[in-house]
Amino acid sequence: MTTVENLQQLLTDALNPTELIIEDDSASHAGHAGNTGGGHYNVIITSSQFEGLSLIKRHRLVYDAVDELMASDIHALSIKAKASSNA
Repeated sequence: MTTVENLQQLLTDALNPTELIIEDDSASHAGHAGNTGGGHYNVIITSSQFEGLSLIKRHRLVYDAVDELMASDIHALSIKAKASSNA
């Protein structure tokens, strides 16, 4: 399974999103200083589980869901997390 597929599965299972877009931006960042492995990904996610939560708490839910990938598969993760009522 690819990292994008793993991201999709983990986020879907944990947050039941109504919108989930994952972009692999790794090619734009290959070989930059400080990158010892793992890719760069952009996530746009909308979920009712974000209702009433601050941006930091929304991001924490996303990071908690994909924690197992952060050690080696993901070097950078850009997140746009929206509540369903704000979509």
